[in-house]
Amino acid sequence: MRALVLTCALLGGGLQGLVLPAALAHSGHGDAFVQNDSVDQVKASPTQDQLLGISTDQPQVSAEGQILIPTAAILDVDGQPLVFVRSGDTYDPVLIKVGPVVADRTVVLEGVTADEQVVVSGGLSLFAESQKKDRQPVVVEELSTPDPSGNAPSWMVPGGIAVAVIVVIAAGFG
Repeated sequence: MRALVLTCALLGGGLQGLVLPAALAHSGHGDAFVQNDSVDQVKASPTQDQLLGISTDQPQVSAEGQILIPTAAILDVDGQPLVFVRSGDTYDPVLIKVGPVVADRTVVLEGVTADEQVVVSGGLSLFAESQKKDRQPVVVEELSTPDPSGNAPSWMVPGGIAVAVIVVIAAGFG
């Protein structure tokens, strides 16, 4: 009997955790992606850039004159190294030719110059944006707030699910 009560309590608590408040919801699911073997240009937007975690930086130039970018900035697209470069109000995909890796940076032999702004974080997000069928900027919507009266269905009250589970299980044994 103890095992039954313990199981019901754990199950009830676990199910209660599955009911997520609207404040935890986020956008991004259900976007239509197109696999077309090409990477398109993406329009820059300060709000969208912040939401996607996009930041840019100029490449470093070594004492030997080699251009170095963070290795994490390089995307592998169909076996080819690619980076996004900020160009005015867009992010342009640029195929690059890479050289050796030096610590956490990679030497770029062709494709990027020292005065360009290379996307150093958020490149995967930009790649995903470039693959969308209908690219639209991310809209920041106000999150819905819970009912101020505090009225919730009784089965959502803490412990309510546990009680319901116990009743259902007890009915099955009765």
